[in-house]
Amino acid sequence: MNFLERAETNERRDARQGDAVSQIDTTEKLSGTPETENSLFALCGLGVAGVAMLGWICALGWIAWRLVDWLLS
Repeated sequence: MNFLERAETNERRDARQGDAVSQIDTTEKLSGTPETENSLFALCGLGVAGVAMLGWICALGWIAWRLVDWLLS
């Protein structure tokens, strides 16, 4: 395949991609902003999960501290 044939092939491919893009209907309206209730609910859920995670980390640290204290005494 020489340079001219390769350029011709690339032009055909670009033309086909242009046809596919032009067939997409872009006239439909997109929804504006997402509902705030869902975002607030998700944010509260993440907050609760974060507090629970910190609680577990503190509890494991306390248990480890007590275990080390018991082993060293």
